[in-house]
Amino acid sequence: MAHSDQTVYRRSTPVVTSWYDPESDENISEAIVEAIANAEGVCETEVASMYETIDLDAVNRLFASYGKSSDSVLLNFNFENWDVFVRADGRIRVCDTARVTDPEPVFQDSAV
Repeated sequence: MAHSDQTVYRRSTPVVTSWYDPESDENISEAIVEAIANAEGVCETEVASMYETIDLDAVNRLFASYGKSSDSVLLNFNFENWDVFVRADGRIRVCDTARVTDPEPVFQDSAV
């Protein structure tokens, strides 16, 4: 996790940037799976099961405990060839670890 006064850097190429609405009925884990599916170009049901790698229930509980206005909470994990960044304000960025880049702030821009 990082605080808003700290910059977190990525070394992989962003493929998908999406937003999760904490006010919606959707769980953050569903939004993460959807973002990974978009990065892979497949349906959500075609994404490999994350439960062996990531405790999605814990992710849901973590982000449920923070308000939408908090951008100081950042979760980062690797899943297959994806580097996934999730911010408590609802921003999700999926980067391709096979496409290495010079270090850049994770959420520096709104491209992709």
